Amino acid sequence: MGGAARLIAASLAAIAVACLALRGDRGERPPHERIDVPSVAACGRCHADVYREWSQSLHARAWTNENVLRATRNFERESCRACHSPLPALATGLDRAPDYREFNQEDGVHCLSCHGLPDGVAATRTIEGAPCRPRAEPRLGLAEFCFPCHEPTHQAFSEYAVSNARRDGVRCMDCHMPEREDGSGRSHGPHGGMNPEFVKLALDWDCRIENDELVVRLENETGHKFPGEIPSRSFLLKVDFGEAGSETVLLRKPHKQEDREDDRLLPDEVRILRFALPENVEDVRVRLLFLPLPLLPEEHAFVLGEWSSG
Repeated sequence: MGGAARLIAASLAAIAVACLALRGDRGERPPHERIDVPSVAACGRCHADVYREWSQSLHARAWTNENVLRATRNFERESCRACHSPLPALATGLDRAPDYREFNQEDGVHCLSCHGLPDGVAATRTIEGAPCRPRAEPRLGLAEFCFPCHEPTHQAFSEYAVSNARRDGVRCMDCHMPEREDGSGRSHGPHGGMNPEFVKLALDWDCRIENDELVVRLENETGHKFPGEIPSRSFLLKVDFGEAGSETVLLRKPHKQEDREDDRLLPDEVRILRFALPENVEDVRVRLLFLPLPLLPEEHAFVLGEWSSG
């Protein structure tokens, strides 16, 4: 066989291997047993739209996100592993962390981490004859469904438990997995701290000048603290008095062993901040910024709002 023929044969073999990898072992095992293969092979063939949404989310990058890798020292911190590469949460229950998936970690929170059942997949309705055996699972619609991964370390659920959202029956998914406009179910896309338009919904605010003071009102409209969950997310309020100087307020969760107060906004909290006006200041400017990542340059922050007294 000549060199060109060998190259063609090798290329065809590589393509065949790639196709088999994507296909998984289709036909040998039902889809709900394929948590050891990438989500695109396990579920993406039939649920392409949902897969595309999920692939843009932090769930898909739970194991590979650079911020997570730095914070956990490449997952040397073993307590973080189970929630960043979990086996099906429904198998262990909604009152504890899931079991750690020691394989296919690169898929992070795999489709079957949330939907996996021993004999099918958890769904909002039962569909007889579908390949993945979808079965109506009431627990999938509970706010408590988010407890196993978002409470043990991040305390998001205990914050939610005392919120107006919980009192009014608003579940985590009602904000973070909104209904699609076409009525085809809930979005699995990036509705969280890396989405600037979504983050803007977290805060109601206004500014006014009152008795030689700038008064800034901040109201947390989420069902948890703001910024939520992790120390790398921070809220920065910048007040510019022009030539008279400036002031800043930084709100974030402290790192472990860090001697810093957790000064984030509590669920539903209204906080009033007051700043004395320097003499002869004609215009005061206020910027509300959200920094989703540590050490992010200010010019790359999400701008939640701007205000000027002029």
